[in-house]
Amino acid sequence: MVFKAKTVAKLSSTEMDFWRRSAPISRKDKVRNTSTKQKMNVTKCLLDDIKTQQLKWYGHVQRVEGGDYQKKL
Repeated sequence: MVFKAKTVAKLSSTEMDFWRRSAPISRKDKVRNTSTKQKMNVTKCLLDDIKTQQLKWYGHVQRVEGGDYQKKL
């Protein structure tokens, strides 16, 4: 599944909203996203995890014998 730019932007902003709420930082505080991620010890973003899972699923589907239904999806 390929994400559109709008979907990627929404996912990224939702993820940052989560991190800001987890570390009580208001949008009014004007704290950069990198500082917030550093404070929360975040190394990977949500999109990286999604892409990793998609690649794992793709590898699984390629290894399945007779999985025509899965390969069509």
